[in-house]
Amino acid sequence: MTEAPCRRTCDIISNLPDDVTDVILMCLPLQDAIRTSILSRKWRYRWAKVPKLTLDHTLWEYISTRKVRARLNSRILYHLFSLRQGPINECRISNIPEPIHFCEIDKLIFFVSRNELEQLVLELPKGEKYKLPSSIFTCSKMRHLTLHYCVVNPPPTFQAFSKLIRLQLLNVAISDKSLENLISRCPMLEDMELDIADPLNYIEINAPKLRSLNFGSKLNSICFKNTPLLTDVSIIMANDVNHDSVNRGTCNLVEFFGSLPALKNLCLGHSIIKTLITGIIDRIPVKLPMPLVNLRQIYLFDICLSDLDEIRCLLCLIKSSPYLEEIIVIINQAINNERGDDLTALKLLEAGYDSGIKLNRLTKVRLIDIRGTKAEMEFIKLLLATSPVLEKMMISPYYIGPESPQTLVEILMQANTFQRASPRAVVNF
Repeated sequence: MTEAPCRRTCDIISNLPDDVTDVILMCLPLQDAIRTSILSRKWRYRWAKVPKLTLDHTLWEYISTRKVRARLNSRILYHLFSLRQGPINECRISNIPEPIHFCEIDKLIFFVSRNELEQLVLELPKGEKYKLPSSIFTCSKMRHLTLHYCVVNPPPTFQAFSKLIRLQLLNVAISDKSLENLISRCPMLEDMELDIADPLNYIEINAPKLRSLNFGSKLNSICFKNTPLLTDVSIIMANDVNHDSVNRGTCNLVEFFGSLPALKNLCLGHSIIKTLITGIIDRIPVKLPMPLVNLRQIYLFDICLSDLDEIRCLLCLIKSSPYLEEIIVIINQAINNERGDDLTALKLLEAGYDSGIKLNRLTKVRLIDIRGTKAEMEFIKLLLATSPVLEKMMISPYYIGPESPQTLVEILMQANTFQRASPRAVVNF
């Protein structure tokens, strides 16, 4: 007689709050979430109401072990559509095994786009790119959008992603104009990562709420039109960009940084540096018209210290950043080897001591792929002499063969003879 009440009070799993049940189900692979229907009447088809839908490798592996065709087939979709209830706020589709049938992905995208979708991650494998259907552009509540290996062409009827905060386009095919329009129609966009498959000629960024940009595409020119809050900028483009196609005055050093008043962390590759230099009509300025008062970190990738214009650009950035705290520079030794030390470039670095450079906030420096050339050593000397609070300078040597250890010793010995403005400065390898 006492067993029934005890059984009822001990049935904890059936009395869990709905939000706890949902969290449990969202942590399970889809096939395991479906199995929970046998636990109790309350759990029956509860999985169908969870606002998160994940179709990933765990599902495809489960299907393959059941000797079902390892692809997103119509039968699975039919049951999924017929049993689902309520909104799908988050959907992740990834690791779909080949052969991929795009028409079935279309059906799935169409289904989730009609269910108050807020987050979509679509990770397709390499190969033929999937043309994103127009139905996705009707998701007015979209907040996060991640696309891999897709063709994106917003339809003329596309109004806006008025709530989109994060956008990731990775190995995506999209035209310059379509990308510009897409960005400009995301007024709340804060975080953007772009890796466009095909080369772009010119792109204008109009994103008033944007705070972080990571750009890794082939691009001839870029312009920031309305980015007052942008703090983190990383542009590492391919080195085979045609700089001759950049019109002078289109994208230059002054315009680029003049459009980034909130810039805090900067990472630039060799190609974008050359683009900014090429775009200047006159000579590279000694200092930017507006100082970069918020800039704290500079990371320059593949810079050439044997190129006069690149040294001028580097010194211009340093002089224009009064509150700079960290400098990271990777030397492009391939170009350095071709050109050797430029006497004018050396004189420019030597003149840095008398040019008013004062790095009063600089505490960390890292120099990568150093060979000990005259230009490199002059740059090290300049940083040590103008940084009164410098704590650590890390030098990573460029490996050139068995003689590298000897080169390392010579660099260290020479660096230790340089005058240091900071009594705490330590040079490490």
